[in-house]
Amino acid sequence: MRAPILALLLTAAPLAAQMGGGGGGRGAAQAPRDTARRVLTIPGLRDGQSMFPLANYREMQPRQWGVMDFAHYHTTAELNYWMQRWARERPEIVELVQVGTSFGGQPIWQLIVTNKSTGKHTDKPAAFFEGGRHSGEITSSESVLWLAWHVIENYGKDPAITRLLDQSVLYLRLNNNPDGADMYKLTPMANRSSVRPVDNDGDGLLDEDSGEDLDGDGHIRQMRKFVGAGNGTHVIDTMDAKGRLMRQVGQGRGDYMVYPEGIDNDKDGRYNEDGVGGLDLHRNYPYNWRPMEEATGRGQTQFGAGEYPLSEPETRAVFLWQVRHPNISVTNSMDTSVPMHLRGPSTCLERECVFPSDLKLLQHYDSVGNSLTNYGLAGDVYWTYGTRGQPAGQERPTPLFGHGPDFGYFQMGQVWYGDELWNGGREIDYNKDGRIDQYEVLRYNDERFGGRGYQMWTKVMHPDLGEVEVGGADPKFWSQNPPAEDLERWAKNQAMFNLNMAMDLPKLDIPNVEVRRLRGAQRDSATHEVLVRVRNSGRIPTALEQAKRVHIVRPDALTIEGGGLRTVGPRIQEFWVGGFETKTVTVRVIAPAGQTVEANARVTSTRGGIADAPVVIRP
Repeated sequence: MRAPILALLLTAAPLAAQMGGGGGGRGAAQAPRDTARRVLTIPGLRDGQSMFPLANYREMQPRQWGVMDFAHYHTTAELNYWMQRWARERPEIVELVQVGTSFGGQPIWQLIVTNKSTGKHTDKPAAFFEGGRHSGEITSSESVLWLAWHVIENYGKDPAITRLLDQSVLYLRLNNNPDGADMYKLTPMANRSSVRPVDNDGDGLLDEDSGEDLDGDGHIRQMRKFVGAGNGTHVIDTMDAKGRLMRQVGQGRGDYMVYPEGIDNDKDGRYNEDGVGGLDLHRNYPYNWRPMEEATGRGQTQFGAGEYPLSEPETRAVFLWQVRHPNISVTNSMDTSVPMHLRGPSTCLERECVFPSDLKLLQHYDSVGNSLTNYGLAGDVYWTYGTRGQPAGQERPTPLFGHGPDFGYFQMGQVWYGDELWNGGREIDYNKDGRIDQYEVLRYNDERFGGRGYQMWTKVMHPDLGEVEVGGADPKFWSQNPPAEDLERWAKNQAMFNLNMAMDLPKLDIPNVEVRRLRGAQRDSATHEVLVRVRNSGRIPTALEQAKRVHIVRPDALTIEGGGLRTVGPRIQEFWVGGFETKTVTVRVIAPAGQTVEANARVTSTRGGIADAPVVIRP
């Protein structure tokens, strides 16, 4: 194995390639792009290329610097700018904290959005929404950005949002993988998640065979090579008169060989099979984690899982925030694309491993999600996602290990989704045959977006193959993410589903306290009973059944103290409160004789917040 090539980090700092960090001075929003720098250097020691030419995508261009719009994708620098601006301009409801550092050394930022004057955020019910885990699935970041913008702009104007931020807290992680996002947004390159070098093809080399943008259009598309009738694997799909589509027909039946755009750098007969990175941050969670390799050859493995659970700082930054903030009841950690409202379980049938009452709640949100987004697909990872497209009666689901939704439900006891945004242009079934094929996707792109999602095949000279043609679908702003013109629809619809779940967070209050004088001598010397009605105004219970099983939260607790009042029996009354439930908790007390007693009833809940009510006992 030859020595890895050192990535020269100083050649082009990731954020320097776009708008400045934006934290500070007047005019920061108008900072121009740094056009002097022509490359982006990807952190890490690898055997292949680390410096890639900058791309200048129209989809990354804001309409006006410093003015929010959702007709373009935001760079890491822009996302940071908006978070810093909100924290500076709206300090009464916005706090910005660094919660980790990426593999490449960039800060990972967390927005905390709540009315600070109504209490500490850790004393309030919480929801956590994350985007940007997978490098190229950038629509997810835009949806979290849209939600942040929506609630911050409408606090004090919209009664429902004002009430939400008064009573609850939103933890918003806009970009959990800034290294991967920079590479995707600023260069022709793309990968799954982290940029940490990995040997994807098992040849002992790290990241030695990435793609090359042979035609200089800023994308790694497809390339086709005419090899003669009956010598290839593909033919030109005649459904498209312009010949933009290729159809796979099998070896020896086609006229063309089709490859990813690039060069076989390691001469193993494959193209782009070991590009930058290769780990999957969504297989790196600790619950039911499996290694990428195991010793027997008969055990379960998980591609992309990392060296060990939480080996990656980006996943660790989510994990630590979650376990240190048990007030979180709802999480959506989003990706692209299916689309689907996606939740656990990932390794078993839901009817076998999810509590019935929890499953009923999850299925409710499956339905709500589809009603708001029209994704059409919602449910569990193992069966609903794992068998989609398979013939009825022949379903064979494949388990996913170390998966976020399983960590979220089984270990954290949360309503946890890992939603997939964007449908890849599968909008219209023109021939009404029950499926949408590649020609119908192309036709929709032609009619709605003027065909910008596809490039005509262009001849280029290849160092090994000779003359080839490069073309096909836009891999970034069509296949994996919506065109910029359609971005806000997808970002907003998903954000509204997340907002709906946040509105359903458990929230305890005490609507009524009743005091009853006890007549006659009591065996326990109690003089009064205090009946405290504890109400959960949220649909979500203060603890899912799974949360109770794993003891991730403490029981809800009621105490009555002050005024010389003494509680008979346990000082703390423990219980759970279901969704939309009002529970009456009775406490027997001994009150000082002959005087008015003023005490306080307090209910504390890990996930339902804190509520107080006066208790007055008159002589």
